[in-house]
Amino acid sequence: MPRWGKALLVFAALLIVLAGVGEIGLRSVIPGIVQSQVRDKLNLPKSHPVYVELGGSALLHAIQGGVGNIDVEVPDAPVAEGVEATLSLHADRIPFAVTSGEMRGATASVYVPSAKLSSVISTLTSGLADEGRTLGGTLIVGKTIEAFGFSVPLEGTLKLSAIDGDVQVTPTGLSAVGFDLNTDQIVAATGGLLEPLLSPRVICIADQIPQGVSLEKIDVATGGVRVDVALVDDFLSNPAQLELGTCE
Repeated sequence: MPRWGKALLVFAALLIVLAGVGEIGLRSVIPGIVQSQVRDKLNLPKSHPVYVELGGSALLHAIQGGVGNIDVEVPDAPVAEGVEATLSLHADRIPFAVTSGEMRGATASVYVPSAKLSSVISTLTSGLADEGRTLGGTLIVGKTIEAFGFSVPLEGTLKLSAIDGDVQVTPTGLSAVGFDLNTDQIVAATGGLLEPLLSPRVICIADQIPQGVSLEKIDVATGGVRVDVALVDDFLSNPAQLELGTCE
């Protein structure tokens, strides 16, 4: 083999070795950087778990100026006053220069367990109920009222869905626990008090989330509620996307 051919083989072998070292190094360094940034943004202590998983070649994405195919999960993260949830983020690519570059394929989800749904329930029922649970695909909310000379525990069942970035609340049932009463009888005894549990409503949440975030899907399961959102590509680089939206 010509000398230049052998030189090319040696050079190619060296590149492979260096790529392997670079890949190993990046995979050991990048998760720590991401974990530090996430804890800082969420005001979490250093001991709070943040799980980071990289897919594909970390070196190849780094050469292109970013981190690719990344998944991040943060359990028990504070997302609102009194609400802790599991946050999950996926991105096909996040640039190193986050203040000037753009992400690709960024999505996120928030999973709130049933035991921590009180403030969410309060919002969905206009403050009428502040406790409840999930069962199958429905949210069961409760409130105790005074009627017929008794304390009557009421339960309403709600279906939740995402429509054009808003939350669609569809009541599917109302009952008085321990009493043989139909919906008409309950309504007659309570007047308009239970309106949030009786009529379908669309709730705008744009004023509660950044402009660069759009609500995609709501899944209600027995253990809790999962909300999926999408992030615009310039979410990290455009300050306007981080500002809260408005409800018209």
